[in-house]
Amino acid sequence: MKTIIKTFLVLLVSVSLFNCEDTLEPSALDYIAFGTDKYSTGVDPGGATTFDIPVYTAKVYSAATTFNVTVDGAKAAAGSYDVPASVSIAAGSNEGVLTVSLSDVNLGIGINEITINFKDEAGSYHGESTTLAYVQNCTEIIATLDLSFDRWGSEVYWEIRDALDGIVVSTGGYPDTGPGTTTTDSVAITLCAGRSYTFLALDAYGDGWGGDYTLTIGGVVKFTGDGSTLDTTGVSIDFDTN
Repeated sequence: MKTIIKTFLVLLVSVSLFNCEDTLEPSALDYIAFGTDKYSTGVDPGGATTFDIPVYTAKVYSAATTFNVTVDGAKAAAGSYDVPASVSIAAGSNEGVLTVSLSDVNLGIGINEITINFKDEAGSYHGESTTLAYVQNCTEIIATLDLSFDRWGSEVYWEIRDALDGIVVSTGGYPDTGPGTTTTDSVAITLCAGRSYTFLALDAYGDGWGGDYTLTIGGVVKFTGDGSTLDTTGVSIDFDTN
């Protein structure tokens, strides 16, 4: 990426020289850009971290030079980020680092985003903004879903969704078996601690499973139900992993 940025800056200077009748030395162009337009990272529950965003300039400065930045945090949890007001380029260099501080303050589930841009200033030019997306890292736990059903396994349907309505795990049916048989299944499901989820179960034919279902975490029953009462509408059960 560094090579691409440097190549782009050289081309930018060349085009500027070609399109301008006045003499312009490449070393006189004050231009700065982020390494790329998107970054992402995570923050541990209850923790904090830093993330370095590289910046590059079109020329090497003989003295330390500072560029101011602006931040749009409309899509981020309040208090979860801290961005310096400026980034510095050291003397004799055309590279710098903007270090962003992130913390698990009101993060919860979901993606947080901050958009950073260089401040418009007379005599200098800058590239497009960059976006840093970050989430609360998942502290994984294992939930166990135990279920039983009659010979018509192909009619059995269940799924678990997270608080953003994303499907964490699901099944679209099991094999059918012979008359009078009962099938059992025990499924280990990886979930995040301290999160809310929804369990949905239904029978595609509408006449019930002929069995039951139970979800446990660490030996604690989060919910249980009678599968024989399920129809095509099914049931929806909210639970958490606290």
